[in-house]
Amino acid sequence: MKQIKTLALLIVVGGVFACKANRSHPNFVEISGTIHNAKSKEVTLYTMGGDNKTIAIQENGTFKDTFAVKSGKSDFQMLLNEDQVMTKLYAKNGANIYLEADASDFKNTIKFSNDFADYNNYQSEKYRIISSDIGFDPKIWYRFDEAEFEEHVNTLRGTLNTALHSYKTITPEQIEKENTFTERYIKNITSKYEKEHSFATKLDKGSVSPEFVDYENYDGSKTSLSDFKGKYVFIDVWATWCTPCKAQIPYLEELEKEYKDENIVFVSMSVDKPSDKEKWSKMVKDKNMSGVQILAPNATKSEFALAYNINSIPRFILIDPQGNIVDFDAPRPSNKEAIHKLLDIVKS
Repeated sequence: MKQIKTLALLIVVGGVFACKANRSHPNFVEISGTIHNAKSKEVTLYTMGGDNKTIAIQENGTFKDTFAVKSGKSDFQMLLNEDQVMTKLYAKNGANIYLEADASDFKNTIKFSNDFADYNNYQSEKYRIISSDIGFDPKIWYRFDEAEFEEHVNTLRGTLNTALHSYKTITPEQIEKENTFTERYIKNITSKYEKEHSFATKLDKGSVSPEFVDYENYDGSKTSLSDFKGKYVFIDVWATWCTPCKAQIPYLEELEKEYKDENIVFVSMSVDKPSDKEKWSKMVKDKNMSGVQILAPNATKSEFALAYNINSIPRFILIDPQGNIVDFDAPRPSNKEAIHKLLDIVKS
């Protein structure tokens, strides 16, 4: 009778961690995969603690490497910098993780297999749900009356819950973690409804825009919104310390060139602290930043920022030639299709 070799499995409640008990690499993770149509030459994995691992992507799109997971650091972000896409990654030492995706449609094509595949695939699906049409959109949701707002909240919660329980090998601990995330996420949305609903109705399309008066211009003069009466005004609220803000600058400059002969002025309003005035001035000079460059006098507590309820940046605002709001939370310049659809109004 042939000797039967026993395959030891690590059994977890709700599923199986499909790894041999005696892993060939118990002190590190082996990760590999294929990313089609990637502009990026490398994959970067990093934790919130600042640890990172860079893995080269070969010409055929494949990559393979290992990395050690420190105690308590099982949650990673996986970034393709040039493609400006990322996903979450859960990993523990001893695991073999494989993924495949098309960088041109990353969020819809990424698929994990091997160890922790279900949990990582749920993380990707969670992002797809949140960023889909049923996901939270503050520009739309906070305009709803309370009953319609609650209906959308419940639909989002239910969709996330259904997706989570559709995967068979996610552990009870991971389910609890994701349920906690969902409830915190929903609470963050609902807790702001009353205040945001009030602002959304005040700042609706066609409403008279709040003004800024005598804000300091980079050239030493004073600038007010009324200086641009008769023109469309596209305002970028940003700061030198804001990485997403700085990422939008090249796209904003492209727009300025494209619409230079149209009836529109581009204003960049920094909300840097007064103590960082020199830092702001130096960046504008060193990068030869175009458009009208102004500094809000009291950073995010400036009258204009408070009137527009600006609690995160970058923030883009479009105002018409009569001083009325066209869009109090306009698309980012990097969203080329949406921003062109909005700004083409200036050509009519």
